[in-house]
Amino acid sequence: MLITNEKNYDNRNLLHLLFLFLSFFSNAQISVSGNFSMKPDSYEAMVIDSSYQNIYYKTEFVKDPKKKNLETTCVLQIGKKYSKFSDFNVLRKDSLMEKYSHLEKIGAKELSESLNLAEKWKSVLIKNFPENRITVQDKANIMYQYEEEQPSPDWKLENETREILGYVCNKATAKYRGRKYTAWYCKEIPINNGPYIFQNLPGLILEIEDTKENFHFTAVGMDKKADKIYLRAEKRILHVTREQFRKALQTYCDNPGFFHGKAYNEDGSQIAVKSAPLPYSPIELE
Repeated sequence: MLITNEKNYDNRNLLHLLFLFLSFFSNAQISVSGNFSMKPDSYEAMVIDSSYQNIYYKTEFVKDPKKKNLETTCVLQIGKKYSKFSDFNVLRKDSLMEKYSHLEKIGAKELSESLNLAEKWKSVLIKNFPENRITVQDKANIMYQYEEEQPSPDWKLENETREILGYVCNKATAKYRGRKYTAWYCKEIPINNGPYIFQNLPGLILEIEDTKENFHFTAVGMDKKADKIYLRAEKRILHVTREQFRKALQTYCDNPGFFHGKAYNEDGSQIAVKSAPLPYSPIELE
């Protein structure tokens, strides 16, 4: 059940939102030049709700243990029946793709705009409140989609507190699919939600991190802008089970070259393509 509060949080968090917008201009820009054109990718989306509250999270995570953590900004859009957690650049890039999908061709300018909105957090997670289920869209070699019952970690409430965005937050701990987490939730914001799959605490989760510091979500701002909550719906998205997706992702990371190219013998039989494996560090270990 989703509980809402009409208190206006925006003024207290206005300065924190500056972090969000400044972060988009801190990286080098990609520029594509040349006189060429290409057909834009198809774009279809199903609007399922409208958000009344958006929470922005600084998201830090390990993709390759040998390199520094990746960092991006994700947004949790909360509606009456659904919520959506995704990289903020996903929303911006989808908006461009929707616009480009109405064009016959796109060129260097449009391609540059799209490349500068590359998402780092690949997973898009929809929570369906009435049915207590989640829908996940994630990428390996292609886009996959699976559904399952809303996970429910067994939270242990602690006595410690800390301040986040000017709010006093309480501590809770839980183990979820191979990782142990510490969360900080705000009773003053009685919304049963949080980043990724996390929820079911007596207030909005403003920060959560696993004990090995591989995944860390920290709220940096909030607003009440009404935005569409949608799910991509192209026919090319492959619908599978969670177990099938996990197997596909690990197989792809073990040998990405097999999916990127094919080679054949003279008799037409396919030659196995070997390439260096990609780091495999999923948030869910089980």
